[in-house]
Order: sequence, then structure tokens, then C-alpha cells
Amino acid sequence: MILVPRHPERFADAREMVQKAGMSFTLRSTGEIPSNSTQVVIGDTMGELMLLYGIADLAFVGGSLVERGGHNPLEPAAHAIPVLMGPHTFNFKDICAKLQQDDGLITVTDVSSLVTQVGQSAHR
Repeated sequence: MILVPRHPERFADAREMVQKAGMSFTLRSTGEIPSNSTQVVIGDTMGELMLLYGIADLAFVGGSLVERGGHNPLEPAAHAIPVLMGPHTFNFKDICAKLQQDDGLITVTDVSSLVTQVGQSAHR
């Protein structure tokens, strides 16, 4: 999994969350190459989101499980990877409707359905 916090002030929180979950991780900022045993790469750098989408198998676009309206789904869609978003996509309403119409967007309702969708995608 690649975890990229939206704001730099959340980088430490992301690291702490992954550590508490007992998952092995690397930090993008160290330049360390993830091994086969690495479970999470934390994208703790700025300006590299498109690079990280380029190596991802799918993307969950945040800000959409809560009433924030979601973030930009076009960035992962440009890499032709499945895009998952929550139900709150009003910031990108037209774009999300078009992506859904073209089977480029999977809407999840909550964390549980997100986990289910990610699990299903991993077995395809």
C-alpha cells in the first residue's frame, strides 16, 4: 500500500498510525527501495503524487468518506488504475459522474466497503 497524506503536517501521524498497526514500512523521503516484505510506502514528500500513482495498482481518493467533497480523481484516473472514492464527491461531481459512467470509478460507502473493494481488487 502507498499512503500519501494530503498535508505535510500529517506525515508524522501517518507514520505513527502505520507503526501502531504493526505494519512494515518505508518512507519515500529516505530513498529506501521497498522490499518484498514492505507493507506500506509512506509518501512523505511533496510533488511526487503522480509518480506514486504510476506505481500503484489502485487508488483511494480521500476526503470523500466525510463531507469534504473529495479530492481530484483525475490524477489516478490518468494512470488507468481503478479509482475508489466515498459518497461525498461534490467537489468533482461532473468528473466523478463521467468516470463512473466509464467504469473508472468505484464508489464505496464507508471504511468497511473500502476494505472489501481493496481486497477484491487484490485478487483480480
